[in-house]
Amino acid sequence: MAWLALDPHLSRHLFALWLTPGPTPSIAPLVLYASTNGGATWTQFGNVSGYAVGIVVDPSTNPSTVYYGLQNKSADGGVTWTALAPLPGATASGASAFAVDPSGTIYASGPWPTNGMFVSRDRAQTWTATGSPTAAANCENASFCSAVSSIVPAGSSGVVYSVVTPAIFVPGSQAAVATAGFLSRISADGSTLEYSTYLRGHEVLEAYGAANEPTLMFLQNWIAGLAIDSAGDVIVTGGTRATDFPTLNSLQSANAGLADAFAAVISADGGTLKYSTYLGGSQDDGALAVNLDPQGNIVLAGQTWSSDFPITNGAAVYPGSGGGFVAKLAVPVTPVITAVLNGASFQPGIEAGSWVTIEGTNLANTTRTWKTSDFTGNDLPTSLSGVSVTIDGNPAFVEYISPTQINVQAPSDSATGAVNVLVTNNGLLSAPATAQLQTYAPAFFLNPGTNSTVATVIPGYTPVTSATPARPGDLVVLWGTGFGPTTPATAAGSVVSGAPATASTPVVTVGGMQVQVISSGLTTGTAGLYQITIQLPANVPTGTLAVEASIGGAQTPAGATVVIANP
Repeated sequence: MAWLALDPHLSRHLFALWLTPGPTPSIAPLVLYASTNGGATWTQFGNVSGYAVGIVVDPSTNPSTVYYGLQNKSADGGVTWTALAPLPGATASGASAFAVDPSGTIYASGPWPTNGMFVSRDRAQTWTATGSPTAAANCENASFCSAVSSIVPAGSSGVVYSVVTPAIFVPGSQAAVATAGFLSRISADGSTLEYSTYLRGHEVLEAYGAANEPTLMFLQNWIAGLAIDSAGDVIVTGGTRATDFPTLNSLQSANAGLADAFAAVISADGGTLKYSTYLGGSQDDGALAVNLDPQGNIVLAGQTWSSDFPITNGAAVYPGSGGGFVAKLAVPVTPVITAVLNGASFQPGIEAGSWVTIEGTNLANTTRTWKTSDFTGNDLPTSLSGVSVTIDGNPAFVEYISPTQINVQAPSDSATGAVNVLVTNNGLLSAPATAQLQTYAPAFFLNPGTNSTVATVIPGYTPVTSATPARPGDLVVLWGTGFGPTTPATAAGSVVSGAPATASTPVVTVGGMQVQVISSGLTTGTAGLYQITIQLPANVPTGTLAVEASIGGAQTPAGATVVIANP
């Protein structure tokens, strides 16, 4: 399979171009098929023919307009076809690459010897020349000209991405031909190169068989397809013979032999490789087209000469040399932070050395809490399962991770005010979120789903609940975080020893009555966990009472309660 396209107007309707064996490696006739049941069965179209550079569906009309290269067009979803006139200056119909944006505007690159770029806003009836990333070619023939091999419009904005590939090929040789692909973004008016980057590995001078392979697959590194996701990131696919092609968060981290397909995701600004993987077996394989499904998964189509090409359970068996493949890749998604909160109150305001909760999406690929093997002696881990956090540029200490929440102990830091918080999930970095770092950010831990403060009565540390309430005269421990510096000072990142007391004593009220604070400090054998021990006076009110504390000018959030009963 060389190209695959979906008709958005008709569920499960697909069009596919298949390469069939030709008389020479560079002549592989294309056959157009359609499926109305999601690819379960296919029907061949006999009324279109000739080599085409793609099948493109334009959903701006209803029914969709379908283009077979730029040789034929169907205005009725593929039922009937009409021939198209050549591009300006071309001797025959067709293009080296073409694409349609959501408004129906067509962008095309003329075949040799024209090599120009053209735009049509009337569905290929007339064409206007535009700027081109390739010269108008003073070269001997098509085999020795650079040409645009792929075009992707960025929505209807007029911004267009193009890939230029040398057309030189030497089948079966060891020549180092087309050793790098590149991706460039040019502004909508064509005047500014917004970014440009190589995508490549180093050449491998190993002879290979090339019977019936598409021309692109004679190269060392090639780009055959582009797509753009909802975030503006660019998905690039093609193939490589390199053993050092860059990979990140990969499904397959090494070249399995000869040429392998690849898929890569490059950030919208062109500055970051966010994902890259090989996909292939021991012989020649290459991706020739790419698209995204509604869930954002990458869908590749290409050809394989590998009997050991990776397949999933229940997939079709190896179809033979040059068989088509379709693969869907679930790409790790960039983490997004939606909130940075006090780990006890779940409200804004955090303190160095205390507990912080980070909420968001795609924060981790798994759910787990730290365990003994994650520690180095008494030092807390700064990463769990590839997930790490920085606060104000310093590594935090990771206790719990899940796709939607991370709990960390904030690192020691003398700064106060707005600071950046970032999450890294297996190489993918979030955008920074802002949190307010304070000297004091006191809060009591609450029992899940309630406003009831986590409190215990000593001796025995019996939990305070409605069934086992505290009583006048009891010594009660209130558990919290964010109660500030201690004496002696305690650095974040290690298990606490020696029960250091807070540098100042908090003021605590129960039911509006100030109560005696017996002690206040960090808890031995923990991290960032304060225990505030109070004694309830004999005349303390009874019932479900508000409990509050203040220290260093900061107040615990209102709403926390504790249950007090008569003696």
